[in-house]
Amino acid sequence: MAIKEKNLAEVIGLTRKRQKIGLALEKKAIDFGTTDTREAVREADIIFISYPIHLIIPELKKMIRFVKHGAIITDVGSTKKEIVEQAEKLMPKGVHFVGGHPMAGKEKIGLDIAESGLFWGKSWVLTRTKKTSRKALTDLKDLIRKLGAKAIVLDPAVHDSAVAGISHILVAVSASLVNAVDSSTGLKSLMFRLAASGFRDTTRVASGDPMLAVDMFSMNKKPVLRALASFKRCLSRIESAIKRGSASNIKKELSRAKSLRDSAFE
Repeated sequence: MAIKEKNLAEVIGLTRKRQKIGLALEKKAIDFGTTDTREAVREADIIFISYPIHLIIPELKKMIRFVKHGAIITDVGSTKKEIVEQAEKLMPKGVHFVGGHPMAGKEKIGLDIAESGLFWGKSWVLTRTKKTSRKALTDLKDLIRKLGAKAIVLDPAVHDSAVAGISHILVAVSASLVNAVDSSTGLKSLMFRLAASGFRDTTRVASGDPMLAVDMFSMNKKPVLRALASFKRCLSRIESAIKRGSASNIKKELSRAKSLRDSAFE
């Protein structure tokens, strides 16, 4: 939608469900839609694979034989190391893969909630390895800038470690907070009635598609487990301070968090 709105290129949409083509045309997300992989990709200069993580490589395998020489293929999956490693092995000579992850999204999914300004002012990670084409990387960076996003180039493994701590872990923590209320015998209904913006904001990502989280946790297992271990250590410090009635330690932990967050989002 952003590409169309800025008149940057013709957009061809590939979908598994034909009924989505009409809606995509109505929302001015595409110029043409099809369920035929060959028809969709054979003339494409840049291809975005926007399937769930576990389908990215299977879909890439379907399309790769139809892609023209010089084409650039990227994805929007929130894990990168395994995807990039597999994708680079599949690339024929003259076709380039660059892993991608726009750091923007919503807890809801589907074409109905799509918006053209989603990426404005957001970071968009692109991966670089020894096999990455410099021209392909530059072309994608230029396109991303035109969409209003900031391109950040990272090693795939570094990306996975970083997003485990600020994105993937949020799903686990958010879900656990909601489930904790569900475990509050006799008070669940009252607690949800009393819940205001603090609880709603903190647990927003718990409303996301569970299968997306399953993919994240499965494909990025070690970094996620490290992030969860770090979170539990920090939580245990607050728990210990509360048990001891140590106001100074409680204040220390909360003040540290406030200072870090305030400086990060000034």
